[in-house]
Amino acid sequence: MQLSVELHDVHFAYGASPVLDGADLELRAGEFVVLAGHNGSGKSTVLKLCLGLLRAQSGEIRVLGGSPSDPSVRRRTGYAPQGLRVVTSIPVSVGEVVTAGLTPTTPTWRRSGDGGERTQKALAAVGMEDLARECLFELSGGQQQRTILARALVADPPLLLLDEPTTGIDQSLRPRLAAELRARADAGATVLAVSHDPDDFHAVLDRIVVISEGKIRQMTHEQFHAHFEIS
Repeated sequence: MQLSVELHDVHFAYGASPVLDGADLELRAGEFVVLAGHNGSGKSTVLKLCLGLLRAQSGEIRVLGGSPSDPSVRRRTGYAPQGLRVVTSIPVSVGEVVTAGLTPTTPTWRRSGDGGERTQKALAAVGMEDLARECLFELSGGQQQRTILARALVADPPLLLLDEPTTGIDQSLRPRLAAELRARADAGATVLAVSHDPDDFHAVLDRIVVISEGKIRQMTHEQFHAHFEIS
């Protein structure tokens, strides 16, 4: 099966502080993988390397068959960061934010604003369909996070890179989101979700991979919990 993400012998450091030390990772189309590890272990760094936002000091990274810095690769990648990085008084609606996720992939003449079918589908997937016209910055942190996730989903990208996608989201809603991500993988997308607690996705994921001491290795749920209880 086709590889969607390939990291081979990747080294990365912030200044004199090493983060990845010969890291290897391969993800295939149709896989749902959780990337776990302690705070500061490099989980978000891996996503940013795959997005071309950071560049490794050495090693090889290929995403969707090309370079992470290739604009055509970025257009086919859905990314959901952890929380909003910017707070503004501009009254942007939930629907407008989600529709913006179509911009890199869909011609202007095919976009239809807040009422667009694809936007409504993405909002429904995260349980936000009734809040499309609400101002994003007047909503709770969990509702904002679901909006960010819907924006990553709206273009049906073949690769989803999600940084702590359940942060701030009610426990009762997490199984619904997990099932949606599983459905995306079953339809052929690759899903890589950073999570400090893979239990959110226990029933639906294919693999857990863990960053520890600059390396990436696969673990079972039992190994993960034993490792992090001891560490």
